[in-house]
Amino acid sequence: MNRWLWPTLATLVVLSSCDPLPDSRETDNQTDLGDTDANTESDFELARTVQVTLDGVPVEGALVMQGGTAATYRTGPDGSVAIMLDPDVPGDVVVIASHPEARVGNVEPRATGDLSIELIRYNPADNDDYVFRDPGEPDRSPTTNQCGHCHRTITEGWVDSAHRGAASNPRVHDLYAGAAAALDRGACVSAGGTWTSGPTPGSDEAASRCYVGAGTLPDLDDACDEPPCAETSSNTGGCAACHAPGINGRLSSRGLLEARDFAFDYGVHCDVCHKVEAVELDAVGPGVEGRLHMHRPSEPFSGAGASWRPLYFGPNHDSPNAFMGSVQRDHYANGELCAGCHEYDQAALVPGTAVDTDRWPDGRLPVHSTWTEWEEGPLSPDVACNACHMPPAPWAMNTADLQEFGGAADAGVTGGFVRPPGSVRQHTWVGPSLPDSGMLQLSAALDVEKVVSDGVVEVRVTTTNVGAGHRIPTGEPSRAMVLRVSGTCDGQALKPLGGDVVPLFVGAVATGSVEDLDTAWPGAGAGDRLVALKSEGPLEYAGFGPFGDGTFGGDAKGLIQWSIIDAVDVVAVDGGGRLTLEGELDTSSADSLVLTRDNSAGERPRPMAGQPGFAFARVLSDDVGTLMAPHHRAVDVVSDNRLAPHQSFTTTHRFASPCSEPVVTASLRYRRQPAWLVEERGWDLTDELIQEVTR
Repeated sequence: MNRWLWPTLATLVVLSSCDPLPDSRETDNQTDLGDTDANTESDFELARTVQVTLDGVPVEGALVMQGGTAATYRTGPDGSVAIMLDPDVPGDVVVIASHPEARVGNVEPRATGDLSIELIRYNPADNDDYVFRDPGEPDRSPTTNQCGHCHRTITEGWVDSAHRGAASNPRVHDLYAGAAAALDRGACVSAGGTWTSGPTPGSDEAASRCYVGAGTLPDLDDACDEPPCAETSSNTGGCAACHAPGINGRLSSRGLLEARDFAFDYGVHCDVCHKVEAVELDAVGPGVEGRLHMHRPSEPFSGAGASWRPLYFGPNHDSPNAFMGSVQRDHYANGELCAGCHEYDQAALVPGTAVDTDRWPDGRLPVHSTWTEWEEGPLSPDVACNACHMPPAPWAMNTADLQEFGGAADAGVTGGFVRPPGSVRQHTWVGPSLPDSGMLQLSAALDVEKVVSDGVVEVRVTTTNVGAGHRIPTGEPSRAMVLRVSGTCDGQALKPLGGDVVPLFVGAVATGSVEDLDTAWPGAGAGDRLVALKSEGPLEYAGFGPFGDGTFGGDAKGLIQWSIIDAVDVVAVDGGGRLTLEGELDTSSADSLVLTRDNSAGERPRPMAGQPGFAFARVLSDDVGTLMAPHHRAVDVVSDNRLAPHQSFTTTHRFASPCSEPVVTASLRYRRQPAWLVEERGWDLTDELIQEVTR
């Protein structure tokens, strides 16, 4: 049998093993073998006319291409287009038609003659009765009922990603329920929490756990007097819309505790992402409650373990396997899909609170703005989110791992076509959640200069966003980049004399006025440091949105430029909280006192405001003025000095230097959650080193 004909038989055999669609709409375009003697390679015509119909009517603008090639054509008003076939493409020669309202159609051409492809519109209604499919795992994908059975490279990357754990992340559930799952009964009582029975995430069972502090369910529920409040709360805060979008049934107003089975275990998985028909950037709600327009199939079907005719949206026009029911969408390639969850403005959610409309005229706060940050940056529109956060998989011939199922010779309808090297992307979504990826270390650079004169070393540190296409840090506003600057002479720490300090939003053990020097300091411990600070006035910086476009200035930017006057270590603390200091603290020109606790990489976040250094973050506050408040409690964005792509910020620090060649070190660390919240919930988190420079 000649090369032009045998792939058709192979395709039909393999599709039958996957329970191919029996409906004639999917099989009318399959090649009729006819007289094989007449169809020889030498007689094969390369110039063809292709006629495309949609619901039986010639359709203009349908995309036509040969599978595995880059050339594309568009049908004219009569639904036809002239194309050229490439006989050297590996595998089958298949002509494909793609239209945004229909599943991809295809025909394997005879040796000669015009070609016809009939497309049928899919039902445009989303289907609440659809049950999301099992994505499988690398070691558990026995049949084509699991996406991972064929898409091995993709599954191997996704299974360890933050997307996979979005619905089961224990910190997310702690903040949702106002819980501290890491605390036992004794630690709970000591922390002032309530030890009581409540829902177990991902299960119908209840269990005793600690409830302490802020939580979406208790905070947004007027009727909640005591946690866990899971049964009385009707306001879910929209958390599940992004963290557990695969809950079956209706999409809106679902609670995170409703996630079960695949929805809980797999979070943001294949069948969820590839059911996104459109991204509505102007929609108000997050994820599947707003920006992500989901389309679950509603045409009944029997076979392949499915009740509904397959329908998947993806980046390619030439994925004609009927088992996929593929429809092409640009938002998988240009990054818009990410905007569905990584862009979110929020009104005040806690009952009885409100956003100041003089400050925020539309009554909404920019909580997540990664998409806008990228749009405003130098990588837009040519370098999308995918380029950095989905590294290439150069070993993969295509997304169905054709290299493991016969190679290029088997390319065609069933196994897909060979893709250009590097065009297949790993579904790892590398970033700070995968520290080994190196993304943190590539995001920022430090430049350190020192000048020694008259027993004083002045250090200038410039922090620059060198690697990210958005501001850093980005995403959840609890994140911060904390700069710490220090110096030594012969191994002895240098005493700070002045300059910029880590701001108060990073957290302090305690703060007070100069008059509080000899009073009690709650939470103080030996080894802490008492710092006298002077205000140099409002800090000017070029931040995000109104913090950088001229809308806010002066005090409205929310940051004070504090300078160190003096700092003395705490030697001891008596039972009443009074301090014994290593020496006398100079408060003669001070405006404020801060009790601070130093931090190093690999340690849990500490309240280190007042140390020589600086920090970058979007700072939310709640109605009682808590800085770095969980975003469901936010009523204001107090400040936002995060660094835009290529943006730099320089800080100055002065130390007493008893030697002529002091050693100074600047360390920049990534903090996922504020120190007060990590301590309250008992989370196992550490500050991660981004860059460290010693001079």
